Amino acid sequence: MLDECMEPRVILTDRDLALMGACAKVFPDASRLLCRWHIQQNVMKHCKGAFTDDDWKKFMSFWGTLIESPSIAIYDYHLRNMRKRLVECNRSRVFKYVYDNWLKDYKEMFVFAWTDKRRNFGNRTTNRVESQHANLKRYVEDRSSLDRVVGCVRDIVETQFGEIRKTFRESIEKTMKHHKHPMFQHLLGKVSHKALDLLHGEAIRKLDVLERFNSSCGCQMWHSCGLPCACRIEKYMREGNNC
Repeated sequence: MLDECMEPRVILTDRDLALMGACAKVFPDASRLLCRWHIQQNVMKHCKGAFTDDDWKKFMSFWGTLIESPSIAIYDYHLRNMRKRLVECNRSRVFKYVYDNWLKDYKEMFVFAWTDKRRNFGNRTTNRVESQHANLKRYVEDRSSLDRVVGCVRDIVETQFGEIRKTFRESIEKTMKHHKHPMFQHLLGKVSHKALDLLHGEAIRKLDVLERFNSSCGCQMWHSCGLPCACRIEKYMREGNNC
């Protein structure tokens, strides 16, 4: 099927070892990532019983911060901090589970410090494809013929294509209030609202954080989405240029 197509450069799966091994063999040049949602479900299954409801919410917040670490140095800092907190409150078993089962061997496949060095366009879970499976099942009967299944897939794809074209038209014809930043004047009506939302987050929120705390950018937006990151936007602004 892929003889005349671009082969996948990034593949997202759950931790199915047979599937991961097959992907590595068939697509050796593709970056392989793990689904963050599936990891979270496993952490919940094995660790939630060790916490009260309030403490569990705090742990999941801290776990999310660890996963979203923008650099290896920040990841190491959060990891040490998490280990210290869990050991101090007699929850070393929780740390052992998340470290031995996920962080030790697989951190490069789901922690942002590593995954956002690859062009993944913000895809961190398999939820999108699973939602499409559910969507297809609503169209297909239990004992449908292959011809009917193919027709359903075609109808779904055509419907989605129409919705995508509609959003592009809206991006060209409408201007959102928060996009009226001098930096974006040459992009309005030419790129999607989603791209402008991402740039707005870098230019307004992240750039402010970097300046206040004198921290480094990490260039996640540049590497993962191909859009100017906070440090590049700051350079444009300093030189009097626009995006």
